[in-house]
Amino acid sequence: MRLVSLATLLFAFAASCGGEPPRDLEELSVVDSLYVDAMGSPYTGPVFRSFPDSVLQVQIEGSLRDGLWEGELVVYHANGRVRYMGSFTSGERCGPWTENADSVAVESVYEQLIQEVESMGLYPPCEGHQ
Repeated sequence: MRLVSLATLLFAFAASCGGEPPRDLEELSVVDSLYVDAMGSPYTGPVFRSFPDSVLQVQIEGSLRDGLWEGELVVYHANGRVRYMGSFTSGERCGPWTENADSVAVESVYEQLIQEVESMGLYPPCEGHQ
């Protein structure tokens, strides 16, 4: 289980690089399918959401550009295992996506490999990614 949130680590990294710290999705609103800030402007930058019962445990982390998902998105189970992950371009899924519907990994490496292959989804290639 994660004791320090990834958002906290991202914040420290962004601050040391002069970048923008991640913003909690709870601070943004959704208007016409776009994430907007308090001024109503589409938000651009890194974002996260914590689990409702633990503000130190990240549930979602990713980035938005002009209010739409852009780049890699990772969603976690409560135990810290990746629930699903993949990439977006202009709010559309692209490239390979992996989903772990079960929060607990199987013990057999063979069964785990089968589970990963069966849970992979392929979308059109991401723009600008090869």
